[in-house]
Amino acid sequence: MINRRSNQIGFAYHLTAYLAANAVMIWINLDTSPEYFWAKWPLTGWLVAILFHAYSVFSSSKNNHKEFYHHLVSYLIINAFLIFINFDTYPQYFWFKFPLVAWTIMIIFHAWRVFSGKQTIDESSL
Repeated sequence: MINRRSNQIGFAYHLTAYLAANAVMIWINLDTSPEYFWAKWPLTGWLVAILFHAYSVFSSSKNNHKEFYHHLVSYLIINAFLIFINFDTYPQYFWFKFPLVAWTIMIIFHAWRVFSGKQTIDESSL
């Protein structure tokens, strides 16, 4: 089982990815379509995922599969919502592809980590 410190480090990576990827998305938004700030939607959607992740890390429940499924459900619901918002509000530019691609890569790595059977070093052995 992945220990608490590893979960906190994973959360820090997730938060860092959120900040970096959304900074890039804001830049892309301002560079390609400054007349409409579409980046607010992936920023908001991803924030929901960050909150799910924070809950899974800082709550007492420590089931890696459950954590992955929380992320997967967030990924599916939020990306469907972003696609809907994109087509409803600004169909001239498909901005939903940026968070979708980035998040897909991260969900694949998360699945690999959870289901590969790789275990991290137990905190008590450090």
